[in-house]
Amino acid sequence: MKKNRYRILKNGKFILSEKPGKYAGWRPGKIFGRLDCASGKRMNKKNRVFFHSLEDAVREGYRPCKNCRPINQEDFKKIRHLVPEHRTLEKFYDRDTKKPAKNERR
Repeated sequence: MKKNRYRILKNGKFILSEKPGKYAGWRPGKIFGRLDCASGKRMNKKNRVFFHSLEDAVREGYRPCKNCRPINQEDFKKIRHLVPEHRTLEKFYDRDTKKPAKNERR
């Protein structure tokens, strides 16, 4: 019987594992979420990566998914030192949200 092999991203390198880890990530958008996230389940498997911990995902430059919201305030306090530019949890979730320039607004 063939076992599933999951690509775990840690310290910039992929490790193959029989367990998926605690979080799943989408490589093109650098977004991570819970394993049961509806958005994550729709992603193309070739773009999927996994993380053993919240810290691993954040260190790799991934931001939390806005749909499944895998980080609560208590979690954010634990990882805030890794993202000092984001003073609040909401700012971390909105990291990639860009406001249109004045000339682009309608």
